[in-house]
Amino acid sequence: MKANLTESHRTFAVLFDSFTLGRFTSFTDDGCPDGYMQIQEASRPQVGGSWCGTSWGPSIYYSETKSITLIIRLLHLSKEQNNYNFDFRMAYKVLRKEYATVRYGGTPPSERPFFKLRPMLYPVNISRGEDTNVGRTTKTPEYYLGDLISGTYCSRIFSDCDRKNCRLQSPNFPGVYPRNLTCYYAVRQHEVPQGKHALIVVKQPNGQLVSIRSQKALYAPSQNDRENNGRELKFWQQCDEVQDYVTVYDGYTTRDPVILRFCGGGVSVPEAISSGPELLVEFTTSPFGTFLQPATSQSLHGFQLEVEVRFVDQQSPTYAKNKRACEFWIRGTGRGVLEHPQHSLPPNTTCLYHMQGIDTSGPSGRNIIYRRQFSAPRFRVWFSVLKFYVTNAINPNLPEDEYCGSHLNIWDGPMRISPGCSDIFCDKERSVQMSRATSPQSVIVGRPPTNATLVARFCRERAPRTCEHALLRRSRACARTESFLSKGDSLTLELKLTQGTALKPVFFKALYEFVDLHQDGEPWGRGPCSRRFVSRSFPEAPPDPPVTFSSPRDVFLYGRGGARNISCLYRFEANPGEVVRLRVWGVRNGGRLCRSVHSAHSPWFRCGGTPTAAVRIFERPWRDNGPGVPRDCLCSDVNDYEFTSTSMVAELKFDVVNMSAVDDFRSFGFEASVEFIRLDSVCDSTHRVYGASGEMRLTAHAPLSDSERCENRPWLIDPSPGRYLYIQIQGSIIEEPELDNFTLMNNITVAPDLSHMCRTQNRIAVYAGGLTPIFICPKPPDDREEEIVEVFSEGWSKDIDPLARHVLAPPPSADRFDLDWPRSLSVELIAVESGSYYVTWLELSRRQPSSRGGVFALGGECAHRCASLDACIAPALWCDGVAHCPRGDDERLAHCSALLRVPAHYAAALLALALLAAFACIAVTRSCRRRRSALQQRLKSISSDTAIFDEKEVIC
Repeated sequence: MKANLTESHRTFAVLFDSFTLGRFTSFTDDGCPDGYMQIQEASRPQVGGSWCGTSWGPSIYYSETKSITLIIRLLHLSKEQNNYNFDFRMAYKVLRKEYATVRYGGTPPSERPFFKLRPMLYPVNISRGEDTNVGRTTKTPEYYLGDLISGTYCSRIFSDCDRKNCRLQSPNFPGVYPRNLTCYYAVRQHEVPQGKHALIVVKQPNGQLVSIRSQKALYAPSQNDRENNGRELKFWQQCDEVQDYVTVYDGYTTRDPVILRFCGGGVSVPEAISSGPELLVEFTTSPFGTFLQPATSQSLHGFQLEVEVRFVDQQSPTYAKNKRACEFWIRGTGRGVLEHPQHSLPPNTTCLYHMQGIDTSGPSGRNIIYRRQFSAPRFRVWFSVLKFYVTNAINPNLPEDEYCGSHLNIWDGPMRISPGCSDIFCDKERSVQMSRATSPQSVIVGRPPTNATLVARFCRERAPRTCEHALLRRSRACARTESFLSKGDSLTLELKLTQGTALKPVFFKALYEFVDLHQDGEPWGRGPCSRRFVSRSFPEAPPDPPVTFSSPRDVFLYGRGGARNISCLYRFEANPGEVVRLRVWGVRNGGRLCRSVHSAHSPWFRCGGTPTAAVRIFERPWRDNGPGVPRDCLCSDVNDYEFTSTSMVAELKFDVVNMSAVDDFRSFGFEASVEFIRLDSVCDSTHRVYGASGEMRLTAHAPLSDSERCENRPWLIDPSPGRYLYIQIQGSIIEEPELDNFTLMNNITVAPDLSHMCRTQNRIAVYAGGLTPIFICPKPPDDREEEIVEVFSEGWSKDIDPLARHVLAPPPSADRFDLDWPRSLSVELIAVESGSYYVTWLELSRRQPSSRGGVFALGGECAHRCASLDACIAPALWCDGVAHCPRGDDERLAHCSALLRVPAHYAAALLALALLAAFACIAVTRSCRRRRSALQQRLKSISSDTAIFDEKEVIC
């Protein structure tokens, strides 16, 4: 019997309310021995699939063409129980396309088609999760069902689904799909943005739109079906019972890896993601079938899958470029985030991430002569695992089938072969030989390689060392105890999967960084980043080209690596007849409010604002004697900055204090170059004076000649061991102007005019050991205003700025003994016009011992003490006719009179003798007076004519 249903521009809906046609025995081999029914679509090839058996539930067939043909063949009529094996009841209705919203999408009209015999049991447009309210005004876009491949029954091509609402549907969806059918759905993304890579995603979050026959039960559901109400999605070999299934290939052909195979329905279909811009979906049905559903009766058959296109960075390790080998190479000098592959992986896949630190730029010019030849690797890999977990796409609460089935291994070193073993813990005694499987789906087993060491293993049950807090915003950096640091320049990550990630997704996220240990120049001292650059040119040879260097890139020297402060000293030593020329650019201050501005009193730059992160230039006119003379301070970038020294030795100091946990060399640093310049005339004078006291004259004439420029270099006043300096200059201290936030934020570098504060443009700069000089507005000697500036050595007050103490601290070295405080002073005349000035100095020593003083600090009282300074001076200066102390304490009459300078014990002896002499005179005088009184009494008692005198009588 043959029935034709034809209607132009319409769709037929055929309802089989009851159906009995022979017996149904098998899905594959001669399943309909007594008879069968076939449905043929107009202009479609015949596929030969057959239906038979008995069904009581409503089954609907929706045509995809304007004409269908039903062919019913009864080969054997028999009576079973009360009825014959041939009976069916069928109804049909012609539908307009706009009513078939489940298949084509769109918004249904106000009128709904209903069968008179039985209503439709599926909701309208259920694939988009919308209700059946026909009065709404929101319009749903129509589906793009692909382009039918000519000569096929249901194979279709989809292109550029990022701009279309693509849907993959089984034939005649949502009705009964044909038997003995194979449909191919080829999805390809042609237009990909620049620098991106396309991934194709097929999924169905709404499980009601998937119903594929998955078991042979004809009349009674199984126990599992009764428990889950017939809603179960089956995978892989579970679909072989009926052989109705959907297969997803990672590519455009069936030779590509299979990433998912499923059947059943009622629950959401997990995402199956291709590794490239092409994906193939294959729908296969068995030759024979029956309309009876294995569980509850429902009118929806087949499947509908959503298509999505995702774009990832083309140069990121988020997808495998080779479908047959999941292997990634991460080389370079930077850092990044490493995540699981964004596409689905087949079962029994091993992904290897080879991480190697390497400088891809290569050396240039003569820079290689300053590069240290590392005995140890230049790079080390710093790796932190933020998260790792394995879940179940169908039911996340279900555990894995085996202990540590899918796991992540971290190997210290390079891996040239894919490691594996038969035991989960790689027991060498139970290891087996590495197999030579060529298929990526084969299980690779064998001994672990000898060129790498296993340092950690992560799986669902084990997480040895993680750094979860780094996932939070503004979190501290991962500590060494929360991460891994390779011993060499290579580290390998191995991801082993026993099941496909479409069903058992594996999620991990990690941070990696190639720590660059290289530093330009040669080591100097024992500081972690103190370097030296020495001129290697010869007089008869051409000068060396500029050498480029930069701040260190070792992250462990910065806040993110655990350090709070950093101090790097770069020393440059030229040959005789040469000077040092520096160029600095790319200064990074970590966003701190600080700007490099012109000084108002010198030709140098100063740091305005918060100079806690800066590059400072120092000049050493006396090589290793005396302190470095501070020149420029750079805390922000200066265009075309250049510094040329007047001596053979210069230094650059890079200092940062109070770094946070997010700061590294990207936040703070600089780029620079050094060049040794030959000059025809070089300043050879030492400009160094010393002595217990002295006077120095600073003279300048305008315009200055080359010889006078040499004479105006800084003068070093070098005290004796254990002594400090005190100098006097006639004039007044003039401060640098304070800069407000507006000036700093707008990068205003012009120095303000301070001519009204000083009658001359000349300045005397005193370098007492701090970061900035003391600027003095000098006055000529004949000026009547007696205004004196007094300056002490920096170490005299014992109260040094903490920042200056950090910056000026010498690099630790075995051949230096820096326990004493700064004692030297440097004086420089910054001459703009003619002038002559005097500077006097005086050596001082401590009167009382200092707990933090130098090793030569004196203790106790001193014989020659300046009371106004509370300090001791040299004995030779005491009462030498010149007042050295500020109040003339050393030339007072009480100290300098010859009579008063008699020693105390001699003065006491003389006083005692004088007292004895005085007492003797008094005693003699009193004795004479007593004798005279006695003689007078005798004379009165004797007459004058009878008086007789003794010649020996002494009359007082």
